[in-house]
Amino acid sequence: MTIETLKQCRSASLARASAKRRIAELREDATGISGIRYDGDMPHTRGEPLSRQQRYVEALEQLSAEYEETTAAWAEKAAEIERAVRQLPPKLGELLRLRYVDGLKWEQVNEQLYVSHMTSVRMHRKALELLLDK
Repeated sequence: MTIETLKQCRSASLARASAKRRIAELREDATGISGIRYDGDMPHTRGEPLSRQQRYVEALEQLSAEYEETTAAWAEKAAEIERAVRQLPPKLGELLRLRYVDGLKWEQVNEQLYVSHMTSVRMHRKALELLLDK
């Protein structure tokens, strides 16, 4: 386990969350997309039937592929981190999990663990020392 592995996992976690957020935003924006209804071969309205829908589908496919790629990278690194943090004291392992696997900001980690900023800094330093010694 290296610090670089932790950073790569956090980056993948953030990229994964970003792709998920953008997919949700795209789907929310798509609620206004209307298309042409067909009865058999005859459209009910005029105009280009699929341009906006096609852009939506293409963007959704691209974001979905990005999400799958980042999830695969994240899962690999997360599994490696999970194996390593099992050997740490529970609080230290949870700190590393929240920060690097879940990709939380330090403020969110502190809230989850009910610790101050300085305490989390000390815990983080101790966790890294223990991990890098092994």
